[in-house]
Amino acid sequence: MNAACSPFDRKPGHAGVVVSLADKRWYLRQWHAHDTLEVNLVLRGAGQVLLENRRYPLMPGHLIWLWPGQRHVPAGWSADMLLWIVEWGPEFLPRLRRVRRRAAPPPADPAAPFCRRLAAPALRRLDGLLAAVAAQARPDAFNRGLEFALLALWDEFQAAEPVTACAAFHPKLEAALALLAQPDQELTQAELARRVHMSPFYLSELFRRQTGLALPDYRNRLRLQEFFRRSHARPEIRLLQHALDSGFGSYAQFYRVFTAALGQSPRDWLRQTAPGIQPESGHEKTARTSRPGGATGRLRPTSRSV
Repeated sequence: MNAACSPFDRKPGHAGVVVSLADKRWYLRQWHAHDTLEVNLVLRGAGQVLLENRRYPLMPGHLIWLWPGQRHVPAGWSADMLLWIVEWGPEFLPRLRRVRRRAAPPPADPAAPFCRRLAAPALRRLDGLLAAVAAQARPDAFNRGLEFALLALWDEFQAAEPVTACAAFHPKLEAALALLAQPDQELTQAELARRVHMSPFYLSELFRRQTGLALPDYRNRLRLQEFFRRSHARPEIRLLQHALDSGFGSYAQFYRVFTAALGQSPRDWLRQTAPGIQPESGHEKTARTSRPGGATGRLRPTSRSV
């Protein structure tokens, strides 16, 4: 599948996007920031969004605001996740601040957490509203609906119950996350711990406690995000090559991580959602199944594994 098919690409004349998202390949992205204002509204499933300095849990009814310039990455997305993602162009934040000036944050990265849990009636109202906006094909109707949705989402957010599990990250964890985000860094856990002046044990414990993920799981999530980025950009290349180029040490490792994250095998995913990407060859399939339990020999050094 080509990257141009992304649901986050704006249609001509549209001032933003309103996406009901269940296909996780589009949400497994690298750390990123953008100039748009974004909302995540969770309908079902569980997961989290990691920010530069805190974690937002994703649970049914959670409404999360992500502000322009705020670096974030999704993680730990369950197979049944379904959520609305809404993005407004840069011109919408000044409108929100002008109309709701007593409550809206400044246009910089806000320090306070912006994650609240909606009551069931509010969740149903917003689900219906966003479905109606997303169905508008004409740009003028869509843009009017997008502006109305901005105010409705903000007002429902203000009336909702704050989510308390949004603690700020420890500074040393922030430093470790910054190192992991650098694609040219291939640090072992011991090297990573030494760079942030912690023991490997305490770094592992801090990572799990504050992000909700084990350090190896987080690394594998980054590799999976890179795999999707590569497969979107170059669908003609074989799945195995994309997996190896993304940092997986073997097809067995890639298969295990992929299946756990998406709830289906890579081959099933290819058949259903990405017909343009080359499926694994008979050789690759043999490599996955030739050892007991589906294990394979190393296809490349695993220096990036934790």
